[in-house]
Amino acid sequence: MRLTHISIQNLRRRKSRTFLMMFSIIIGIASSTFLFITTQAMEKDVADKLDQYGSNILILPDSGEALTFGGITVGVTGQAEELNMSMVEQMQTIKNKENLATISPKLLADAEINGQKVLLVGVDFEKELRLKKWWKIEGLNFGQLPEKNEIVVGSDVARILGLTLGKSVDVKGQSFLIKGITQPTGSVEDDQAIFIDLKTLQGIENKPNSLSMIEAAAFCYTCPIEEMTKQLREKLPGTKVTALRATLESRDQTVKKFSMFSIATSIILLITSALVVAISMISSVRERTRDIGVLGAIGFRKRHILQTIFLEVTLVSFVGGLAGYLLGMGLAVAYGPTIAKMAITLPWQPILGVYATLGAVLISVLASVYPAWKAAKLDPIEALRYF
Repeated sequence: MRLTHISIQNLRRRKSRTFLMMFSIIIGIASSTFLFITTQAMEKDVADKLDQYGSNILILPDSGEALTFGGITVGVTGQAEELNMSMVEQMQTIKNKENLATISPKLLADAEINGQKVLLVGVDFEKELRLKKWWKIEGLNFGQLPEKNEIVVGSDVARILGLTLGKSVDVKGQSFLIKGITQPTGSVEDDQAIFIDLKTLQGIENKPNSLSMIEAAAFCYTCPIEEMTKQLREKLPGTKVTALRATLESRDQTVKKFSMFSIATSIILLITSALVVAISMISSVRERTRDIGVLGAIGFRKRHILQTIFLEVTLVSFVGGLAGYLLGMGLAVAYGPTIAKMAITLPWQPILGVYATLGAVLISVLASVYPAWKAAKLDPIEALRYF
């Protein structure tokens, strides 16, 4: 009689105990798989957002009177030591230049339109739109850029001044066509500004190479942002180099806390499953004292008894681990994005199924070491007294 056959028969005779043990394994593995897949996708989503929005780096003049833009005080007056276009090229010579995804230079000026003072922001539209992917601009199709005689108006400016798409507006003696109007961004500076081609504004202000600020995005999740700001300061003396990561880092910290919570929860569930397996096997050994005595009496050695018990646990945990992975993965794919409240994609990961199944087998076998050892130690003569 093969040991495998004996193990299978033992499981069949005790269906309720087998089901309870398998159910606990399924719940533990399914919960762990669900939490792991969901938190992994959330962390990836945050990483993608950090790449998408960039580790905002602002290069500012180091002195002068101030105008607020993007929450940063920026020098704009003649007394300030303005930046210049050559600094953009210098930024691309730092050691970590490959981490600079986008560099968007800006010139700030003020103008009076319809009796209202507004902020003009000269930008390279291609780079600015690449930097600010969250912008939604009414009137501009995807990939379309304004011409030199066209402007993009912030939502608040358009509302206050009554500006509409296709309307011409006089800016410092030149006529510009309103090509786009931004939808509210939540940023006062973006919503209350008029965006114009950088070279055009430099020409109007008679400042062909001047800049008020340079905004850059470091295209990486784990890039050495502090080291990069240090390198930029060395390349651009007399400037302020500021890295802004607060919003996304706060979100990242929240996700990490949830990740730690999910890990702790998974460990608790797996320990609980292991305890259920251990208790089930201890009870099984007690119930089978007579059977184990018979096996010993007819010549089965201790290692045969150990193998029989370990085979039972391996069979149950293998099926339970595989079923738990399928259940947890299915729930994660179906409900993970809803629970996380993120637009995340959760692909099936077959390799995780292998790890989950092997993990279930390993945990269950370890949990059954003590009851298996107790069974192997039974004296056949003492066991046969139960007849």
